[in-house]
Amino acid sequence: MKLKSLIPLICIILMISFFSGCTSNNPNNGNNGPSWITTYTPVHSLGTGTDDFWTVYPEINPKSGASVSHLDWVLNSLTEGCVLFVVHRTGCIGCQAQADRVIGFAEQYQGQVEFYDLDIALGGAVEQQAYDAYVYDPDGEPGYIALTGIITIFKDNGNRVFGWHSWEGNVADSDMEDWIKDGIYYYHVNKQG
Repeated sequence: MKLKSLIPLICIILMISFFSGCTSNNPNNGNNGPSWITTYTPVHSLGTGTDDFWTVYPEINPKSGASVSHLDWVLNSLTEGCVLFVVHRTGCIGCQAQADRVIGFAEQYQGQVEFYDLDIALGGAVEQQAYDAYVYDPDGEPGYIALTGIITIFKDNGNRVFGWHSWEGNVADSDMEDWIKDGIYYYHVNKQG
């Protein structure tokens, strides 16, 4: 008799345990973005300086002020999330640290960024994407590796625009993470419309 009264209690405990796992600490808070978005204050904004997201080539580029022809794979990916890429070559001593850093952040923010590991050594389509990514070279030719870029969505005077920032060489961990979190933040705040 006591066993029969324990069975419903055990079932309730199992159901609570099961469903509580379904509401875990998922970093992606549904379609509203990661849970930290609501309290986050971005570090960078739109502009033309070296510490800004750009909508046109920045002041340091010979094409300063000219529009960027965003790549199709970037535009297509912006329907899913902000875009993060790194151009590097496996075995490159000078660019491996930055490539590893960006790959690590892409793993940390998986599901919040659309990441492209553009390893030139792979050849084929990936190599072509890597060379094409130099449209985002911050200071123009010649292009150096590692080239890292982030592209996101902004609202500028009521219009939806694509903001981007890129670097050649190494970027400190904390700076890189600030840019990535800013990209994710702006994407989720401005993706509608």
